[in-house]
Amino acid sequence: MATTTDDPIATTGADAPPIDLPVEPSVVPSRAQRSRRERPVGPRRTKVTVRRFGITSVLKVSLIFSFCAMVVFWLALLMIFLILQAGGAIDSLAKILGCVVNEPVGTKNQCVPAVIDAKVLFTYLFLAGVVLSVAWALITTFAAVIYNLISDMVGGVEVTLAEKRR
Repeated sequence: MATTTDDPIATTGADAPPIDLPVEPSVVPSRAQRSRRERPVGPRRTKVTVRRFGITSVLKVSLIFSFCAMVVFWLALLMIFLILQAGGAIDSLAKILGCVVNEPVGTKNQCVPAVIDAKVLFTYLFLAGVVLSVAWALITTFAAVIYNLISDMVGGVEVTLAEKRR
């Protein structure tokens, strides 16, 4: 039979003898004594063992992190491209690529500049970045699965956490 709060094992009744306990005068320590006594000597330390990673949480965090990193990298490339285009470097590159890729036209063998379309270029860069972000998220998720399998055999990684003293 299970013991519950409604049906305790021992019940006190009117016929139970009173219990007398010796009472000592209590001394309340001062605030300085309490703080000296409660303060540890060094920084507090504890050991934690990381045994498993949640696969779905690793996938979510990795997807969000890699997508944000890809957007930052894509925007940096866009800004560099716009600065180079304003300086005329993209037009010079188009002329050089036109001489390498296209056949010379006319009697004077003049090169036809290549067409560099920024909209198409950065659309392809964005799509490639999304594909690489998903691939990286899958790689990190696979690494978490491998870690979980290995930690089942080994017991995980032990980490010591320490509190900084002010």
